[in-house]
Amino acid sequence: MQPMRLLRIFFGLVLLAFIGTAFAQDDDPNKKLDDLRNQVTQIKTSAKAPDITDSQIDDLRNKVTDVQTQAQKLSVSLQPNRDAAKARLDQLGPAPTGATKEAPELAAQRKDAQKAFDSADGQVKQADAIALDSTQLFSQLSDLRRTRFQETISKRTNSPFSKAFWTDITQALPRDSASVSTLATDVRNDLALDFQAGNRLPFFICSILGILLITVVRWYLERRVFRLTTDRMPAGRLRRSAMALAITFLSTFTTGLGAQLIYQGINWNGTLTDDVDELAKTLVRLIFFGAFMAGLGRSLLSPKRPSWRLPALSDETADRLRRIPFYIATAAVIFEFLKQVNRTMGASLSATVITSFLHAAVLSALITLTLVRLSRTHRIAADGTPATPRPVWASVMIAAATLCVVASWIGLMTGYTAFALFMSRQIIWTTIVVGAAYLAMRVADDLFETLLSEKGPMSARAQAAFGMDPKLLDQAGVLLAGVARLALFLFGVSAVMTGFGAGASDIVALGAKVEGLNVYGLAIQPGRILGAIGIFFLGLLAIRVLKNWMAEKWLPRTSLDAGMRSSLTTLLGYAGGVLVFALALFIMGLSVQNIAWVASALSVGIGFGLQAIVQNFISGLILLAERPVKVGDWVVLDDAEGDIRRINVRATEIQMGDRSTVIVPNSSFITKPVRNMTLANPQGRVQIKLPMPLDTDAAAARTLMLDALKSHPAVQATPAPGVQLDSVDRTAMMFVATAYVGSPRDVGNVRSDLLFDVLARLRSANIPLLRPQDLVLRSTGNDIPGPNAANAPVSANDAPPA
Repeated sequence: MQPMRLLRIFFGLVLLAFIGTAFAQDDDPNKKLDDLRNQVTQIKTSAKAPDITDSQIDDLRNKVTDVQTQAQKLSVSLQPNRDAAKARLDQLGPAPTGATKEAPELAAQRKDAQKAFDSADGQVKQADAIALDSTQLFSQLSDLRRTRFQETISKRTNSPFSKAFWTDITQALPRDSASVSTLATDVRNDLALDFQAGNRLPFFICSILGILLITVVRWYLERRVFRLTTDRMPAGRLRRSAMALAITFLSTFTTGLGAQLIYQGINWNGTLTDDVDELAKTLVRLIFFGAFMAGLGRSLLSPKRPSWRLPALSDETADRLRRIPFYIATAAVIFEFLKQVNRTMGASLSATVITSFLHAAVLSALITLTLVRLSRTHRIAADGTPATPRPVWASVMIAAATLCVVASWIGLMTGYTAFALFMSRQIIWTTIVVGAAYLAMRVADDLFETLLSEKGPMSARAQAAFGMDPKLLDQAGVLLAGVARLALFLFGVSAVMTGFGAGASDIVALGAKVEGLNVYGLAIQPGRILGAIGIFFLGLLAIRVLKNWMAEKWLPRTSLDAGMRSSLTTLLGYAGGVLVFALALFIMGLSVQNIAWVASALSVGIGFGLQAIVQNFISGLILLAERPVKVGDWVVLDDAEGDIRRINVRATEIQMGDRSTVIVPNSSFITKPVRNMTLANPQGRVQIKLPMPLDTDAAAARTLMLDALKSHPAVQATPAPGVQLDSVDRTAMMFVATAYVGSPRDVGNVRSDLLFDVLARLRSANIPLLRPQDLVLRSTGNDIPGPNAANAPVSANDAPPA
């Protein structure tokens, strides 16, 4: 009991803490407005600082976006109070004029209502003003960021081919050498402390562990991951993408954590000075990023495992490019670290320029080397075999990189070092973002395809637990993969834009500007549009599930026939579709006037080219409502005769006797004569006509035929079968046998069975059927006067030869 008691006390204290926090929150709108106003003032003051950096501008823009969001939410939350105060004020009405006096209580209520409305209206207007001020401040910060960015990349120094460039470096060399010497002395002194007692053991242990983590541990983990993906993961493309993702993360974290361990060993007891410590932390961060670059390139190229390679690259291309990612990562780490060193020791402008120049030159050289090797591997082979065509996006990226690296070389030669460095770094950064996004998209596609495919492990479980159709899982997998691709694409665009002085906040601001657009009184709000699209598809999915449930579960348990069940489910689909479409329009903010515009546009379209489609649609609704024909009926329409299998929105499917299907427009069932063989009475009539000789015993023949009709199992007792003597002429008696069967479709088979049976009964009773009359020609010799062959005249041609 004691543990349960302590547990109750603990949860009680937690609940009290949450309640206290909730009551401690400040819900006064005026205080929130003052706080937001103070934040805007502080941001304006910080933006006017002369030494503000680009990163500080980005931080201020994020803060402004946060203030704007809070102000908009506060305005929305205050509007119900203003509306309620306005409704109360309207209910009281205006104060009477003239000599008419009102009750003091009513006047006091009107005064309080007016005061409440003024207060709520003022708070809403203040929140809107803060939101507007934040929007304008964000635009000012964006302009400042853009201006500083343009000034930075357009700054020109002396050309490396000029004497002044090298003269400045020579003149600043003594001062920079002294700064480097001072920094090197600080580093040596700090490292010397690591070999003293108390620091030596942690230094060696952390250094050894860091080196092992970077080398042996990484190699071992990659081998284990390879075995796991081969032995444990289901066969498919997910193995390759998961292996590539694992290599990227293992390379990043083992190398980065190894560098972090070495840093911890060096600075175990805080032996590093502030400047050296900042340099060490910067180097660790750069190693993390460099390891990610190298790991991403190695995982995508996969030179040692060609069958595990994700991109469609030849082995020759992968082999030529296998060292490029490592070279680029190493150059980036070295030169970014040198940039921090220059900043720490206060290097001269010439030292900064030469560092940037070498940085841009090395990156441009590596990019040029990459493009040259790509072009060589894409040439036509010696035997005339054309190279494998590249994707369009890859060709566009290679062409853009070529133009940018040419511009970078031109900038280096003409003294625009900052511009050249920007172009080369942007090529590298864009390539990293595209590679990471490509890998993430492949992982998302393969993951959803494996988990939610019709043959995947989730399919059987979902089908057993929820009775879900495997195809629905396939569709859900494709939809989720598409959503993931869209999110990754937007993230990639935002990441690439950061190199141009923009970012995700600019995309959010653009969305806010778009929300302010109005087209014919309709506010364009991306959030509402996306919500309407989501509701529309979710509604269609819900209707589909409901239709399947009715068609497969509920309606078969009723006494309705198959045609009525099909009509009900189809009408439910139409009505639900219209309702979902109207709900989506309502969520988008369409008013009755906007819907009238849409209806007018549709009427014009119907008048010009959609008459037949609308006519068939309305005819389909009439068929489903009046049900002159239904699913399962046997109909005859023009040359089409068969069973109705389905009544769609535009046309009806009729299955012919030869198992072919005829698609008939719905309007044909309304405007043309239709013979429905199974409309009111589904019974079929079998009629047999037998001619008998005049000397036949009519009563015996009738009895035999009637017995044959009654003995057939398909012949119904009601209406009773009968045999009538239809006519008697000079040649025969005509008997007509009539019977009824359960369906017109059974008439042909039953007629054949009855004919076989009746003929057998008549033959066994020696009752003959009427035979057709024979025409006999007889010759009477010479009784008929006239010429004969002997007395016939002979022609000249028939005379015998002399």
